[in-house]
Amino acid sequence: MKRKEFLKTLGAGAAFAITFSCLGGCTNDNGDFFPEEIAIEPDPDTGALLTIDLTDTASNSLKKNGGYLIKNRIVVAKDLNGNYVAATVRCSHEPRDKIIFRNNEYYCKEHSARFNTAGNGLNSKGKNNLKTYKTSLDGNLLSIFA
Repeated sequence: MKRKEFLKTLGAGAAFAITFSCLGGCTNDNGDFFPEEIAIEPDPDTGALLTIDLTDTASNSLKKNGGYLIKNRIVVAKDLNGNYVAATVRCSHEPRDKIIFRNNEYYCKEHSARFNTAGNGLNSKGKNNLKTYKTSLDGNLLSIFA
């Protein structure tokens, strides 16, 4: 039997099954097809998207320049100049939650897209820029705002 004849015998059901399984590779880590950025609701009292107590041991990585943490889908980092910066964990190249902070820039572990601390793309995969957030330090409380 020739290949063309074999494919005809499979029928539409098999073609659908094969196509559907291939499309599964076009999802994010949560299985969503091309998902939108998930909105983070601000605190109704402060307006902050996220508040981090820098004395908490969970935030130890922010004590050194170049350190970062990911919380509530936000990458919060302390750049090499000692400034706090924040950006979405969702890469703008393709919707994957793979952004980290390394070498004083945001970096996507999935596609190697690179962005500076202002969110501007540094290579062709970062051309769509990255959503960043404002930070405010009050004593030991670091707040992140839209």
